[in-house]
Amino acid sequence: MKTIKVYRIILMILLVITLSLPGCSQKVKETEEPVNISAGQENSETQDASAGGEEDTPVNTDAEAEPPKEAAPDGTKTEPVKTVKNSEPANKVQKPEKSENVTNQDKPEENPPTQEAEAENTLKIQGSVTNKIAFTLDELKAMKDIIFEDEFYSLNSFGTTGHTRFKGVKLWSLLEHKAKLSSKASKITVIAADGYKMEFTLEEVMKQDYMDETNPAKKFPMIIAWEEKGQEYDPAEGAPYKLVVGQREAGDVNKPQWVSNIDRIIVE
Repeated sequence: MKTIKVYRIILMILLVITLSLPGCSQKVKETEEPVNISAGQENSETQDASAGGEEDTPVNTDAEAEPPKEAAPDGTKTEPVKTVKNSEPANKVQKPEKSENVTNQDKPEENPPTQEAEAENTLKIQGSVTNKIAFTLDELKAMKDIIFEDEFYSLNSFGTTGHTRFKGVKLWSLLEHKAKLSSKASKITVIAADGYKMEFTLEEVMKQDYMDETNPAKKFPMIIAWEEKGQEYDPAEGAPYKLVVGQREAGDVNKPQWVSNIDRIIVE
């Protein structure tokens, strides 16, 4: 027992000596209370966050950066309105569709009528005359003193015959009194719009007693007709004038001398 007490006394002395040394006391303190600096910092940050009462807000990648929060007059904080970006512009300008309708301005203008077209339905008298003029249909109709109307007998090269009623003006009177033939005139040529033509001596034009072999008592002048069988010629189908001649004698083939769509009369 005494030996055990001696050992305990020796151990206590050694312990006191050890504690009395500076380096040993510092190591003992470090082992007794280890300090966790990182844990303390984290706790302090957590306490600060919980004290403010604010929670972390997830980041919206589609939203613009939020402006700083402004305090309301009563001291409360107001949440700013988040603006979401739109992938397409709000006021997108659409191109107007092309209209299929064509305005009048897009249409080509028609060519104005030429003087030749305006004079298409006139009866022109040219050559050895004092007055080189062109008569319109209305002017011919106004010549009441030289108008002639009757049924003309016709015979063609095939032996076909017939009677046709015509109305027009006497050709000799038209040339003598309206166109004023010159003293050198000896013949005339009646030309159609398609180039067909017939030539007559001045004596043949002057003749006023052409006949109808079926009715020898009747006498006919050479006329420029604008009406056939009670119907006027249609200007849309050509110049509305036709030369009509009776027979010189029985059996005379006179139908080929009837020139339709007369364009002009040339005096030579």
